[in-house]
Parts: sequence; C-alpha cells; structure tokens
Amino acid sequence: MKKILLFTSLMFLIGYANAQDGNSKQPLFKVTSFSSSIGFAGVMTSNTDEDYYGLQKAVQNPSLFIDVSGFTNNSSYYGNYGFNGGYYYNGYGGGAGNGSAVFNLGLTPYSKKLGKYRENRELRISVGSNFGTRNTFDFYDNNTFRIDTFQSVNGSGIVYADSAIYSNYSYSLNFTSINFGVSYLFKTDMKRRVHFYAGGGVNYGIALNSTVDVYENIYKSVIYYNEYQNPSENDNNYYYYDGNNNGSYSYSNSSTSLIKPMQFVRFYIPVGLSLRLSNKETSFFNHVDLYTEMIPGVELQIISYDKTYANPYFGIAFIGFNYHW
Repeated sequence: MKKILLFTSLMFLIGYANAQDGNSKQPLFKVTSFSSSIGFAGVMTSNTDEDYYGLQKAVQNPSLFIDVSGFTNNSSYYGNYGFNGGYYYNGYGGGAGNGSAVFNLGLTPYSKKLGKYRENRELRISVGSNFGTRNTFDFYDNNTFRIDTFQSVNGSGIVYADSAIYSNYSYSLNFTSINFGVSYLFKTDMKRRVHFYAGGGVNYGIALNSTVDVYENIYKSVIYYNEYQNPSENDNNYYYYDGNNNGSYSYSNSSTSLIKPMQFVRFYIPVGLSLRLSNKETSFFNHVDLYTEMIPGVELQIISYDKTYANPYFGIAFIGFNYHW
C-alpha cells in the first residue's frame, strides 16, 4: 500500500509539473536536469540495554538474544565511522552509517510575477538506495574460579590454577533500503562557473532487507600464578586465550530478520557546491556540473514492535554529476 501511495504521489508531481496554468499558459514546472551522486551518512543511534531488549521483541528469532544481566556494555570501545558504524559513549549513544547512491530529477519553477522560469530555484525529486548499519550492541563478561592448588617444589610458595572465561556477544542491525525524496533548492548566480545552493527536503525509505547479525566469542584458559604474583583481574590479557597456555577459543555467528521491514523518514538541509566543467556554450561540458553536498538533518528510524528512534543525521554526497539543458 505504501509503495502504491509513493508511486501515485510521484506520478502526481510529474503530472503537476507539466500541467498548464490557465493564466500564464506556461507549465508550472519544467524538467531541466538530471543528476546522480554517491556518498555516505553517519547517524547517532541509541544503544542502551533497554534498546537491546526492545530490538529483541522485533526479530523473528529472539532466542539469539542473551540475558545481558551481569554483562558489561562494551559500546565505548567502538570507533567505526561511515559505512559500518560510529562511536559510542558508555552505552548511551552510538554511531552508525550507510553508503548511498541517489538519482535526481530537477524541475525549474515558473514565476508569474517575473514572467519567466526561475533558474536559481529547483524542485528536486529523488530515488536512491542505502545500505549500512544502525543500532549496534556489544557485551562482555569475565568469569574466573579456582580449579587447583599446588605446592611449589622449588620453594617459590603455593601455585594456583584458575579457569578464566571471557565471553563476548555483538549484535548489529544491518539493512539495505530504497528511498524516495523531494527537496527545494535556492541557488546563487547560475551564470557563474561555480555556484552554491541550499534548501530543505524530506526523504522516505523502506528496508528491502534488515537483519540482526549476532557474533559470539568465547575464550577459555587456565592461568597459573604463585601466591606472590596474583594477576590483576582488571588486566584483559588475564582472560584471553593464549595459544601457548592451556586454553581454547570458540567463535560462532548467526542472524535473524526483523518481523517487519524497518522504515526511515528523514528531514534534512542540503547545502552544496557545483562546478560547471566548461564555459564554452558550444561544448557538451557546458551542460555538465560536478557537485558535492552536505546533508545535515534528523532521521526517524521506525522499527515495528520496538519503537521509533530520532537519530541526528549527517550525510555527504562525495561526488555527483548534473546534466542540465
């Protein structure tokens, strides 16, 4: 139903753009450009324990989610940006990102007052695809217990043997989506080879695929030490498997899909710089611009059976081209 509504709205916009105005005898809009760009976006997401249990309710196989009572939220150790993640602080904030490809159709509005088309204005209709990561959770737990005690034969005192188990579980919400958007741009002097533009826009996206990937890492080792050299449990190396020691390591991964597709609604402010490749009017490249664009805004991330997240959003169109006629 939503796809039909979007398609109908798009057809209405195109039809409206070419509709004849009874007074001006001119189309209210005319199609004047086509453009495309690639880039990425970073998003601040919420990754608390409460959000973790909320996501558990929204997946098809909730049994993959463990009880994290007693576990430590390890989110602050993440430092990924761009396509696969972001940054975290004490489990209460985080970053996630996505790559994107966008195609745009540019329409120039007609001004009755001026009696001409306003080349420094543009209604831009967009369709594109995004892929990447949103909420990410990482938990760990250290357990150690005494398994044996020995009397040293060389007089160095009592030797203890401890079993140390380090458990780590990571959950990552990944997606691929298609999105539709509309924005309105205000441009500086179009006769100049370099011009700037800014405006406002809204974008709707729906995930074609959204899964939670689960990674389990278990390190088991036996630590020997004497009574005078008791190792610190704050030292992570105390728990990690050492191939030269008595220990083992196990790893597994699995995934589960969301019960319903994830959706996005984004409100943003596009700000860009455009460079015309040639000033020669007879040249093909006189009609071609290269541009880059920043897209700050707010994203509503809608997860059925969980909740709607309001994520600060910042996108960048690294490189784009615009053909205008």
